[in-house]
Amino acid sequence: MNEKLRVGLSMLVWCAILIMVIVGGAFVYTSRTADESVADCAVEEQMSCTLERVTPESVGLSSEHLAYVGDVVEEYMSRGVIPGAVVGVVRGGKMAYAEAFGYREIQGDSLPMTLDTRFDLASLTKPVATATAVMQLVERGRLRLNDRVSEYIEGFGGWKDDEESVDIRLVDLMVHGSGLPPYVSMKRLQKEYPDTSFPNRDSLVDYICNVERLAKPRTECRYSCLNYVILAEIVRRVTGEEFDDYVMREVFEPLGMVHTYFTPDEQYAAQCAPTSYDADGVMLRGSVHDPLAREAMGGVSGNAGLFSTLDDLALFAAAMLDGGHGVLSPRGVETLLAAPRGFEKWPRLLGWEAAYGYSTTAGDLLNVGAVAHTGATGTSMVIDKQSDVAVIILTNRVHTLRRETIVDMRSKISSIVAAAMLR
Repeated sequence: MNEKLRVGLSMLVWCAILIMVIVGGAFVYTSRTADESVADCAVEEQMSCTLERVTPESVGLSSEHLAYVGDVVEEYMSRGVIPGAVVGVVRGGKMAYAEAFGYREIQGDSLPMTLDTRFDLASLTKPVATATAVMQLVERGRLRLNDRVSEYIEGFGGWKDDEESVDIRLVDLMVHGSGLPPYVSMKRLQKEYPDTSFPNRDSLVDYICNVERLAKPRTECRYSCLNYVILAEIVRRVTGEEFDDYVMREVFEPLGMVHTYFTPDEQYAAQCAPTSYDADGVMLRGSVHDPLAREAMGGVSGNAGLFSTLDDLALFAAAMLDGGHGVLSPRGVETLLAAPRGFEKWPRLLGWEAAYGYSTTAGDLLNVGAVAHTGATGTSMVIDKQSDVAVIILTNRVHTLRRETIVDMRSKISSIVAAAMLR
């Protein structure tokens, strides 16, 4: 082989090696970039589980006026009514206001309130989990609001007197027109079922099936946690799934509500705002405050038991304001948030309350069609579809030594938000 040919071949070999190095490097770089893109997508997917935070002005609200919210919250903290609060305002599918105030814990350690604090929602469980699940099954043709409860729970009695017998229907449970008593204490349950070890769902359901009806169905509104215990039981029986499993898969996960749970684990509970001491002197933190849900139902109940955060509830509110986001149809949402047929003057709706027919939670300035619900621990949500706005207030008022109501505080904050609307 002559010298020129040898040199030429050598150059070809080195060029080939160089090309392989370049291609290989590009492959490594491409693979690394792809992996990073997957990671970025995962981060973006996780971030998509919160509404975009924007300035109030970008969605037609005045940030200057919304500052009054802080003044109201500070007033109630200074009086010892609440230890702290998290307040959020949703408009246009975005979080226009999100602020944390004060402390989440004051009995024992003093821990500051943060935007990601988890709260015991108490009776907000009723509209967020139970009523939503029932409406979903109505949309799917598995339930009718006018169905008799006894069709799903054998032995569930209606109302009777010497002259007539009237069945209780699903709609009666949802609007609190069933005539069932408001509540039952654990002391009463244990007396009625002395051989039962609680929690015991079947014993509570049996009690509700047979307890005295206090009024003829559809004649008076009597708010009752027992209504929603039975509704959740119907969801369980119709779907063949535990109630918490069903709502997790069919409601919370589709909406990206990744921090909403019944019976949270120890890691989650550590981030919860504590409520109060139980009968054994243990501070409840991540264990539901409502005795019926905690002691009779083991933490999973249709009347209470749900834990959540501002971000997750904002996702839920945005869905209700914008046609259900696939969890419910636009028509299903509209039905939930309005008086059902035959109940046009009723103060309670399908899981919600008529803000101007029952309470003052929606304040004085939001639209007549606004709806609301509260929780005894100190939580509330107001939805005004006409103004495309939701107001979420989360407190653990039962953690203070004072037991004052915060109905007026909720009302004042709703009015501030309404007055902040620039359009």
